[in-house]
Amino acid sequence: MWGQKIYLWLACAEKDELGVKVLLISGSYPPDKCGVGDYTAQLAEALASRGNINVGVLTGIGADLPIKTTQVNVFRSVSKWRNSSLAKIRRIVLEFQPDVVHIQYPTQAYQGRPPRFLPLLLRLMGLPVVQTWHEYYHESGVSWHNLLACDALVYVRPDFKQKIPRWVSKCLFNTPVVYVPNVSSIPVVSLSAEQARAIKLDLSNGKPVVCFFGFAHINKGLEHIFSIADPAKHHLVLICDLSDQDPYQANILNLANQTEWIGRVTVTGFQTSQRVGEILAVADSVVFPFPNGAGEWNTSLKASEASGAFTLATTQDETLLGYHENTNTYFAGCGQITDMRNALNKYLGRRNKANTENAWEKSAMEHVQIYEQLIR
Repeated sequence: MWGQKIYLWLACAEKDELGVKVLLISGSYPPDKCGVGDYTAQLAEALASRGNINVGVLTGIGADLPIKTTQVNVFRSVSKWRNSSLAKIRRIVLEFQPDVVHIQYPTQAYQGRPPRFLPLLLRLMGLPVVQTWHEYYHESGVSWHNLLACDALVYVRPDFKQKIPRWVSKCLFNTPVVYVPNVSSIPVVSLSAEQARAIKLDLSNGKPVVCFFGFAHINKGLEHIFSIADPAKHHLVLICDLSDQDPYQANILNLANQTEWIGRVTVTGFQTSQRVGEILAVADSVVFPFPNGAGEWNTSLKASEASGAFTLATTQDETLLGYHENTNTYFAGCGQITDMRNALNKYLGRRNKANTENAWEKSAMEHVQIYEQLIR
């Protein structure tokens, strides 16, 4: 008994000296275009910056572009996220030898079908498995297979527990289920007056900038921005990819080419997080007309509020309706175009002081607490 206690004490002491090894698994990773991939990159860097954590990321082959990092070991090794890739994943895990593995769901690269038996494989390798579900159960791409090996579950949506299926909740009865709020991957950028003027001239020739950023999917309601904004007063800046091969995005392009909007819409295409931060620093308003409303989990909303720009968004939460001075945000009911139009005209151009707090440090600390509970 005493010999076993001494051995465990020595093992913990050695881990304190050498640091903990954490392997994050994400189907997508920058420069891939994926919100969860961006989240994973920010978390990896925040963990690594603590100094006593050796961080690895196992991800897809993805875009053939360099990754600017000096602290994180990135393994771009998986071409297809299927069960047929488990042997390759196992080899990478054995090479890195992590103390804990943390899988992110969903990502663009999974295409809705992550390897079903990946968590179980890792469990059979003797590793603690943490999972983050960025969406509700039915939207996250997970299945009952995930419940076979889940030593801790992280969620980012405040109402996640209320919407989790009862049978899933029962399966997770003895599993730590931890809320760690989402954090924006868009930096808060400080510009000189001259820099801000130059960016605004380039975007809108100096006219008030009303912008949207994110993926242009039907659940974003981007078409409504053309009814909310006024072409006689505003210039739209759409920070997103738009392709005429996609029916929904083709409709957005058609709206931008209507007579009253010609010359009053700038479509930037995909931009780096730094460039998005620069545009938010000069925006007169950021609009998120989501048909199903925004929420605490929405990183785009957090980025806009942190920048200080006036943010106009929809919500299903009636307690949030109206203007909030502390975040410079106006929440309207979903589909309430007239209300959003009036709010835009009233609050356009208002700015709060930018919030430069590094929220990723807190997020990393909360994750470390989860890891430590599993490996000590």
